[in-house]
Amino acid sequence: MKEESFIREGKGKLRVTIVSDGETIETTINGSLKSVNEIAEMLGVEAEKGKIETVVDGVKVRMERGKLEMEFESGDRMKIERA
Repeated sequence: MKEESFIREGKGKLRVTIVSDGETIETTINGSLKSVNEIAEMLGVEAEKGKIETVVDGVKVRMERGKLEMEFESGDRMKIERA
Protein backbone atom coordinates (compact mmCIF):
# COMPACT_ATOMS: atom_id res chain seq x y z
CA MET A 1 0.00 0.00 0.00
CA LYS A 2 1.27 3.43 -0.87
CA GLU A 3 -0.06 6.58 0.75
CA GLU A 4 -0.09 8.24 -2.69
CA SER A 5 -2.86 5.86 -3.74
CA PHE A 6 -5.14 7.38 -1.09
CA ILE A 7 -4.58 10.96 -2.24
CA ARG A 8 -6.31 12.74 -5.08
CA GLU A 9 -4.42 15.56 -6.77
CA GLY A 10 -6.11 18.90 -6.87
CA LYS A 11 -7.37 21.50 -4.49
CA GLY A 12 -6.96 21.31 -0.77
CA LYS A 13 -4.15 20.67 1.66
CA LEU A 14 -3.37 17.59 3.68
CA ARG A 15 -1.23 17.27 6.78
CA VAL A 16 0.82 14.07 6.83
CA THR A 17 2.23 12.94 10.18
CA ILE A 18 4.61 9.98 10.42
CA VAL A 19 5.75 8.57 13.77
CA SER A 20 8.71 6.18 13.52
CA ASP A 21 11.14 5.10 16.24
CA GLY A 22 9.91 7.85 18.55
CA GLU A 23 10.49 10.57 15.96
CA THR A 24 7.65 12.57 14.45
CA ILE A 25 7.76 14.05 10.97
CA GLU A 26 5.03 16.42 9.78
CA THR A 27 4.52 17.91 6.36
CA THR A 28 1.75 19.50 4.33
CA ILE A 29 0.98 18.45 0.76
CA ASN A 30 -1.49 19.59 -1.89
CA GLY A 31 -4.44 17.32 -2.60
CA SER A 32 -7.35 15.65 -0.88
CA LEU A 33 -8.12 12.21 0.47
CA LYS A 34 -10.19 9.92 -1.68
CA SER A 35 -13.61 9.09 -0.27
CA VAL A 36 -14.14 6.41 2.35
CA ASN A 37 -16.03 4.29 -0.20
CA GLU A 38 -13.26 4.62 -2.82
CA ILE A 39 -10.61 3.52 -0.33
CA ALA A 40 -12.78 0.68 0.99
CA GLU A 41 -13.11 -0.59 -2.58
CA MET A 42 -9.34 -0.30 -3.15
CA LEU A 43 -8.69 -2.32 0.02
CA GLY A 44 -11.41 -4.87 -0.74
CA VAL A 45 -13.36 -4.17 2.46
CA GLU A 46 -16.76 -2.75 3.34
CA ALA A 47 -17.19 0.72 4.81
CA GLU A 48 -19.66 0.76 7.71
CA LYS A 49 -21.42 3.99 8.68
CA GLY A 50 -18.88 5.99 6.65
CA LYS A 51 -15.87 4.47 8.46
CA ILE A 52 -13.26 1.81 7.84
CA GLU A 53 -11.56 -0.21 10.58
CA THR A 54 -9.65 -3.17 9.21
CA VAL A 55 -6.28 -4.89 8.88
CA VAL A 56 -4.87 -5.30 5.36
CA ASP A 57 -1.51 -7.00 4.76
CA GLY A 58 -0.64 -6.53 8.44
CA VAL A 59 -1.45 -2.81 8.39
CA LYS A 60 -4.19 -1.52 10.68
CA VAL A 61 -6.28 0.99 8.71
CA ARG A 62 -8.76 3.38 10.30
CA MET A 63 -10.54 5.96 8.22
CA GLU A 64 -13.38 8.39 8.47
CA ARG A 65 -14.19 11.36 6.27
CA GLY A 66 -11.14 13.63 6.04
CA LYS A 67 -8.83 11.46 8.16
CA LEU A 68 -6.84 8.29 7.48
CA GLU A 69 -4.66 6.50 10.04
CA MET A 70 -2.40 3.51 9.42
CA GLU A 71 -0.32 1.50 11.88
CA PHE A 72 2.31 -0.83 10.45
CA GLU A 73 3.62 -4.09 11.93
CA SER A 74 6.89 -2.31 12.78
CA GLY A 75 4.96 0.06 15.07
CA ASP A 76 5.34 3.01 12.71
CA ARG A 77 2.20 5.12 12.30
CA MET A 78 1.00 7.48 9.62
CA LYS A 79 -1.89 9.90 9.75
CA ILE A 80 -3.23 11.89 6.78
CA GLU A 81 -5.85 14.54 7.50
CA ARG A 82 -7.23 17.75 6.12
CA ALA A 83 -5.08 20.72 7.04
